[in-house]
Amino acid sequence: MQNRKATFSSAASAMLLLGAVSCGSPQEAEMGNTITIQEANQRLESYIQQAKSALPASAGLVLRGQSKEAPCDDPSDKGAKGRLVADRSYQLTGVAAKDISEYFDTLRTWSQNNNYQVLQEKQNPQYLWLEKRDDGFRLALDSNESGELYLNGSSPCVWRNGTPEPTS
Repeated sequence: MQNRKATFSSAASAMLLLGAVSCGSPQEAEMGNTITIQEANQRLESYIQQAKSALPASAGLVLRGQSKEAPCDDPSDKGAKGRLVADRSYQLTGVAAKDISEYFDTLRTWSQNNNYQVLQEKQNPQYLWLEKRDDGFRLALDSNESGELYLNGSSPCVWRNGTPEPTS
């Protein structure tokens, strides 16, 4: 049970990291209108499913954590307060620990063909952090010492209804 807690904690930490840093650049924050949080959740889920489809057909997803409307409060964002971010953390099942490096290579190749850029890559344990060039959504493939894989994702910061909230 202790190992399971550590695993979930690792996935939750990755999810929080994704949400905290995906709120976008100051230029994006000044844009005004965004997609809605509902659209952000739908698009995020679609991108996660697309990334999963690049992996072996045996791969499954088990939801480990999600925030459908988390506050976007990253201080480096310099954007307006009141925006929201969507994020998810899935454990990949049905994948072999011995093939982890191959899964990372496969997802990296898929990302290059699908308009993503690599933001960060690490070894031991392996980690690949991607951002979709045209809309700022982020995905990460994360491994741990136990041979488990996680596919995490987050949206950029958006307004609940797509437009800035009225100030009181």
